[in-house]
Amino acid sequence: MTETAKGVGAIILACTIWGLSGLFYKLLAGLPVLDILAHRTLWGAVFFLLILGVQGRVGAPLRVLRGRGTLRILAGASVLIALNWMLFVWAIKSGQALEASLGYYIFPLVAVLFGLLFFGERLRRAEALAVLLAALAVAVLTAGLGVAPWIALSIAASFGAYGALKKHLDVGPVVSVTAESLLLATPALAWLVWSAVQGGAVTGDPGRWR
Repeated sequence: MTETAKGVGAIILACTIWGLSGLFYKLLAGLPVLDILAHRTLWGAVFFLLILGVQGRVGAPLRVLRGRGTLRILAGASVLIALNWMLFVWAIKSGQALEASLGYYIFPLVAVLFGLLFFGERLRRAEALAVLLAALAVAVLTAGLGVAPWIALSIAASFGAYGALKKHLDVGPVVSVTAESLLLATPALAWLVWSAVQGGAVTGDPGRWR
């Protein structure tokens, strides 16, 4: 299998998993958004550390976090991705999955816009036509919602800003995401402890599942 075929396969698999994740979060509709976000952060950190452990690179995220410049970028990126996750989970829980999915459909347009504005990139004619068609599709979908798509726009903007910020980071994706998860792990754990004291559903009173 060529590298291009592997890349296309990885994209298809990632999009399929991401699309199906909405069904999972819907099953957790009785839980507070921040509880879900905290668990996602902590278990995500564990998962990525296991991957890096298998690869013999478990210390790489800590080395990256020691650099002052990279630490600032990763701190900003961690805030943006946490906001993006929170908006997505909240949209699913509140019955607005369509608008959440629209946000990730708008995201490529935001990425193109950021590339033009901040990185001096230019579109060829065919690329500009593709962007125009995508923008028209977004306009049609937005009109179908019948309301201002602030959730979709917030999801697209936060994910676009996250990608633009990470462009300044010369670190592999698994290492950088692990480092972000580690930065978020302390507030996530603190929230779960507080939630448990208050009778949180996942670590405290199971009655909150109902």
